[in-house]
Amino acid sequence: MSGGFAPAKGAVETLHEALKVELRAERTTEPFLHPGKAARLESGWVGELHPALLDGAWGMFELDLATLVEAVPDVVHYEDVITYPPVRQDLAFVVDEDVAAGDLVATAREAAGPELRAMRPFDVYRGAQIGPGRKSIAFSVAFQSPERTLTDEDAAALRNRIVERLQGAFGAELRA
Repeated sequence: MSGGFAPAKGAVETLHEALKVELRAERTTEPFLHPGKAARLESGWVGELHPALLDGAWGMFELDLATLVEAVPDVVHYEDVITYPPVRQDLAFVVDEDVAAGDLVATAREAAGPELRAMRPFDVYRGAQIGPGRKSIAFSVAFQSPERTLTDEDAAALRNRIVERLQGAFGAELRA
């Protein structure tokens, strides 16, 4: 598809969400894919076609449907709608280049528990301000409790638990 990695990744994410299958991705390299814009999935891969092969930005993916369908849960469990508002924040962490965003999210979920309702990466920055071999990954984070409205202090405590755990596990530094 035209548009490069982002639209292809979006199509794969949408399919996984519709099927209620957790998307787990890790960086991969393939000779026909753009370096740094390729991910291996449990059911296949997604990436951007290497620019030397075709002009423009072209996203592509290949999924083994049998593997994907096998991962679909027999029973989908829905949670009640939470009536208390979420506390939303943006957090950016500076980590080594080889640290995957998915690993940061999984570790943050362990640290914060169920009140971490969402943590989605929305930006990756590499540059002189970060230093060589490092990157900054920015996340949109939502904290929410099914029992009460969270205070700013509650959100700060959850954020601090995440920061401490990511520092210990990955040497992550909070940037913003």
